Amino acid sequence: MPSDGTSGSSGDREPRKHEPHRHEPRDCEPRHHEPRDHEPRDHEPRDHELRDHEPRGHQHEPSDLRPNRRERGESAPGVVRTAWWTVRQDVGLAWAAAVRAVRRPGRERDLAAQSLKSALAALIAWVLASWLFTDSLSLMGPWVAVVLVQSTVYQSLSQGLRQTVAIVIGTVLATGTALVLGSQVAALLLVLPAALLLGNLRQFGAQGITVATSTIFALVGSPVTLQISAERVGAAVIGALVGIAVNALVRPPRYLRDARAAVRDATDTVARTLDELADALAEGADAERARSRRREADQLPARVEAVRAALAWDRESLRLNVRRRSTSPLLPSDYTTHDVVHTVDQLADTTRGLTRIVEASAERSVGEPAIPDWLAHDCALCLREAAGAIETYGHYVTGAESEVQHELADGVYRARTGLDRLATRIDLTAVPDVGAMEILGPLLADTRRLVRALDTE
Repeated sequence: MPSDGTSGSSGDREPRKHEPHRHEPRDCEPRHHEPRDHEPRDHEPRDHELRDHEPRGHQHEPSDLRPNRRERGESAPGVVRTAWWTVRQDVGLAWAAAVRAVRRPGRERDLAAQSLKSALAALIAWVLASWLFTDSLSLMGPWVAVVLVQSTVYQSLSQGLRQTVAIVIGTVLATGTALVLGSQVAALLLVLPAALLLGNLRQFGAQGITVATSTIFALVGSPVTLQISAERVGAAVIGALVGIAVNALVRPPRYLRDARAAVRDATDTVARTLDELADALAEGADAERARSRRREADQLPARVEAVRAALAWDRESLRLNVRRRSTSPLLPSDYTTHDVVHTVDQLADTTRGLTRIVEASAERSVGEPAIPDWLAHDCALCLREAAGAIETYGHYVTGAESEVQHELADGVYRARTGLDRLATRIDLTAVPDVGAMEILGPLLADTRRLVRALDTE
């Protein structure tokens, strides 16, 4: 056989291609990256050639490593289906809120009533302003009317006075400056910064920006004359009067339900926490669960603040309210807003202390519990009785029913009697050590503090 590796019989045959050695790779591509078309491999760009022609940081990934459109969530039909589902969900929630507003009293009905009142006030103010004035910016009337249908009648009156004064000041400044300078542009450049600074005065409150917007309305869109400026101020005054009147005479707002819900939410949360602490004492406290319960109890101050805000809001809604005498009182005659807030605050703070005590008890060794088994059951019973009395207290101060008052008195009496009975059974010689006494003593003291906060005698 010839030594050059060609056939001896036919010299015109192509030379045999070089066969790779066993330990040499057959090509530079992985086996699963075989080309799918039938073009010769030599005409395809290599990966390193593609990488060389791309900017740094934008190299191609292998096609099997890049997520397709479906995996990236970019499929057009999928996006459309998601958007359609979101729209249907929002429409369903809005429809459910509308149904609740029609069927029963609640927050949804209050919001619907305020919205309808705002629309009514805007319509009346626009009709009156268009009838009395020829100025094209008589829209100041409905604009002011919508703003002044506030959450309370007192807010409508106070905000209406501030807004009217702000409109008068802004319009007078803009009109006087424009008439003196003879240029509306120069007046705007000079008056607008001063109006913005003037609006920061504390007396204007949230209506401070109205000083600046009034100067813009006076200087932009129409010639500046005394008559046009007077008509703008007149339209604003009409809007303020209409907004205040509609809010005060057409179903004036009263936030009785919100205050009741806030008080009951706080007292029910305290009672539920005490029941959980009682279960932990009776069944043996777990350290992790005790820490979780303590973190949840740390949210109680926020509920106290919600009670304080809701009661203050209800008290303000009664000011200048024609429904003051026709609606039922929120609290019993022998309770004041300060009394309820102080009691709820004391209950929440004491409950937080009890969660920390139970957490400290759970962190002790299981073989050496802080509270002996013969005493843990009685402590848990006292906590449950206190929890029941607190729940009854929440229902009593928000319902003012005589039957509930008797239940509250009975609950407080049972809790106080149970604590007294427990105090006589405690044998300090059976307490394991001083650390256990430091847990048992505050536990009983805080439980008694809860009962005293509810004691009406």
